[in-house]
Amino acid sequence: MSFFGLVRSVLIGDNRTAKIEIGETVNIEFFGGAETVTGSKFLVQENETRILVDCGMFQGLKRLRLMNWESLGFDAAKIDAVILTHAHLDHCGALPILVKQGFKGPIYCTEPTLELAKIILLDSAKIQEEDAEYANRKGFSKHHPALALYTVKEAENVLPLMKAISLHQERKVGDLAFTLYGSGHILGAASALVSSSTKKVYFSGDLGRYNDPLMFPPEAPPAADVIIMESTYGDRDHSLVSSKDFLKECILEVCKSRGVLLIPSFSVGRMQNLLHEIVELKRSEEIPGQVPIFANSPMGDEASALYEKFHDFHRLGSGQFAEVLSEVHSVKTAEDSKNLNETLSRPMIVVAASGMLTGGRILHHVKSFGGDPRNILLLAGFQSAGTRGASLLEGARELKIHGRMHPINCKVVASDSFSAHADRNDLVTWLKSAERVPQRVLLVHGEISAAEALRSKIQAEAGIETEIAKLGQSITI
Repeated sequence: MSFFGLVRSVLIGDNRTAKIEIGETVNIEFFGGAETVTGSKFLVQENETRILVDCGMFQGLKRLRLMNWESLGFDAAKIDAVILTHAHLDHCGALPILVKQGFKGPIYCTEPTLELAKIILLDSAKIQEEDAEYANRKGFSKHHPALALYTVKEAENVLPLMKAISLHQERKVGDLAFTLYGSGHILGAASALVSSSTKKVYFSGDLGRYNDPLMFPPEAPPAADVIIMESTYGDRDHSLVSSKDFLKECILEVCKSRGVLLIPSFSVGRMQNLLHEIVELKRSEEIPGQVPIFANSPMGDEASALYEKFHDFHRLGSGQFAEVLSEVHSVKTAEDSKNLNETLSRPMIVVAASGMLTGGRILHHVKSFGGDPRNILLLAGFQSAGTRGASLLEGARELKIHGRMHPINCKVVASDSFSAHADRNDLVTWLKSAERVPQRVLLVHGEISAAEALRSKIQAEAGIETEIAKLGQSITI
């Protein structure tokens, strides 16, 4: 057994998938996204028809990241189609691996998801190639040579397979059918109802909030026998302090100290929400109008343009997001990013990717601004275990970046008010809104503690049989 295979075996056991058998012929197998928030991959099969719901990259802890280098665990060439719920890497990031291993079928998703996934996959591949080249040039990688998980060319091979479909439009794939429903969360995100001749299974994907500043709330689940449901924030409710009020407090503080507000951000979803609310604060004169806002993510720029193009998928009307962007300075090139680190202009707001400090231009800003106590580093999103962002939440006062340790003397603050995920009460409200009470709920996309808390709450308040999907466990319905 290879080293990576040994790591996988220790993590999930020799039988690496949880299987749910519905009726006599329909199976659901969990190849990721169970007992963790990352790597979502759910395989649905009836007779010889196989549909994969999401094909995400594992992120966070090293033991999870190593799984990206292993076989997917199933024959990619025998998958008939993929349903992609949305464009975040933990849901789409392994598509190049799937195609490299022989998948040739269609990848179905909404049109905004299709456009965003193109951007995200190419950016992911580019970053991996650049990080591997940088590691080889600087000699700090333990692997010789350091390799990219997949190349830009391999990411490009995915794009011709992507097919846009509308919400509420049923599509047949062999013996199965599926329909997409809006899930909020980010632009184009969807839940998926997969139907056999006798049973219906509803995959929530990632569910948004009912009070999201940009996105519509998730649609109520249609009638289904089984619901496969995310549980990211299943153990907590979001803060009563709004994201806008939290931003206001941070911005006023750096204005007083003449410092920098540095916000690590996901390029898709989080960055657009942040820019929208900061601009609203300026327009309402709740913060000084002269404070410059810098958005430092080429991928974020492309995603922001899509928020304007697909305005029917969120709360703002035509032209309104373009007005937001007109008040933001876009940092285009790597040279411009370096110059931003050296500018003496203060105060200023810098929003840069990546959101968990796992890579991207944000790391160079942390190296430049993290040591200054006048500055604030705002963690405005979920921080997976094993990431630099999680280390800061745990109290770390130095971070290893590009092979060296860097002090963190700036103020570090965090709030879950910025989350694009439904919290505990939102999740239960969503489940209770279902057209029909499901026979069973299985929780995925959550740390075990979060999933366990949500399981208890659902059973207590909704009386629905609920369990946590586990890799290595076989379940029969």
